[in-house]
Amino acid sequence: MADIAEIHELLESVRVTLNSSMNPDREQLDRFHNELDAEIRSANKRLRECDTLLADGHRSEAIQLAEQEPNLLELVSILDFPELPEWNDFVAELGLTVTPELQIDIATDLNGAYADDEPLERLMRRFRVHSLARAPLRSRIDLLRQIAKRDAGSDYWQDDLKSYEQARIRQIADEARDAISSRNAVDLRRLSDEVHKKPWSVKPDRKVVERLDLAMVEVRQIESMARLSSLTAELSEARSVGDAERARKLGDTWEELAQKCNQKSDAFKEAEAAVAPLYRWLGDLNQEEEDERMFAAEIKKLQRALRSEQCSLEEIYRYYDAVAAFEGFEIPDAVQTKYEAKLVEIEKQRKMKQYMTIGGIGLGVIVLLIIVTIVLFY
Repeated sequence: MADIAEIHELLESVRVTLNSSMNPDREQLDRFHNELDAEIRSANKRLRECDTLLADGHRSEAIQLAEQEPNLLELVSILDFPELPEWNDFVAELGLTVTPELQIDIATDLNGAYADDEPLERLMRRFRVHSLARAPLRSRIDLLRQIAKRDAGSDYWQDDLKSYEQARIRQIADEARDAISSRNAVDLRRLSDEVHKKPWSVKPDRKVVERLDLAMVEVRQIESMARLSSLTAELSEARSVGDAERARKLGDTWEELAQKCNQKSDAFKEAEAAVAPLYRWLGDLNQEEEDERMFAAEIKKLQRALRSEQCSLEEIYRYYDAVAAFEGFEIPDAVQTKYEAKLVEIEKQRKMKQYMTIGGIGLGVIVLLIIVTIVLFY
């Protein structure tokens, strides 16, 4: 097999031969043809070997084979020269065997494998660096998982990953014991996330996981209590500035967070006692707002009654008494004035009706007397 420089020299000789107006020396022509044919057949053989490896999922091995000197893709790009069809026609006329076509489709697939393999190669370099630096096992396992996922056709990485995970599971058991005994919340959370959120191919020890879960319940309760104390302080601040809207939102959050705490603990009972006056303040605010809403509704009823011509005095009195029953609320001056004016108006109407009634009676008596007089004297 020739090197790249020799192949370039061969192709140059082929081009000169094709462009020459003179008949080429037959011996020399046979030599050029045989050399070119051998190079193309050799390249096709390497391409087929790479294709077999790719079909079996061995992408890295296929690339390694292609990387051998001379580089296969570079070789194919050189041998696929524009004058090749013309050369084949030329040698066929002279009775020589036509050189086979280059298997460009396999070269295209191989080129795609290179593109896929670049991220894999970067991951492998990082893994080698981590291994040399004796990085934590969990970090190396994360890289191995990425490598195994990207090079899924190779069983090697899966086997390696299982071996690493088994070693890490033994480490986790020791680290979990230390973190639980020292109540190290940071380490407990990290270990809990690792056993629950990582895609293990070997399942972590069930008893270790259960111990971690129990420890994390306590950690979350402690964290919730710390947040609860902070919320109590924020509620107190909201009360001091009279920010009822913020206090209500904080109160809702406090109630939600309380469900995550150990409500039998002394710390929770202390927090509950501390927040009780603030809830009473919120309750009083809510009651005041409800009273304001109801007072406003009764005022509207009274106003409608005062505008109505059909409303009786008794009904107006009833609506007014309902408004006056609210302690701490002043009846608006405009409504009070309208109410008093309405009473005066009703009183005038009542007296007018009374006068008309008396007048009617008097007139009736006079008419009756006239009739009696007429009957007696005439």
